[in-house]
Amino acid sequence: MFAAKLVNAATIKDAEKEIRAIDVSDECVAIMRNKAVFRLVKLHGVRNAVANILKQEMLACGADATVSQYTVNCSKPKTDVLLMGTLLHFKKIIAKMRQQGAHLPSEKKEEYKAISEELSAALKSDL
Repeated sequence: MFAAKLVNAATIKDAEKEIRAIDVSDECVAIMRNKAVFRLVKLHGVRNAVANILKQEMLACGADATVSQYTVNCSKPKTDVLLMGTLLHFKKIIAKMRQQGAHLPSEKKEEYKAISEELSAALKSDL
């Protein structure tokens, strides 16, 4: 009846093409394109406290993250983190991670700054 089909939007250009095909305004394309591309980004060896904050921030903006089962009780000091979200989510997380460490001692501040920078670098071609 409605000819439902899966559409692949692996890149911003793919997303723009599919969005434009609906006959929308240029403003709509600009707003929607970062919501249409989904990415998984894995971080390695993140300190549990930072991983927990990162997961909370991802959830707060509508994205998600997964951490080791040992992160909550800190029975292991670090965890890998798999971040899952749209490009819009990642733009928000990059900004939030820059802000998170602002009032912390310099060594802890550097962790948040490094996450922000590494996410920016990993998503450079998308953002």
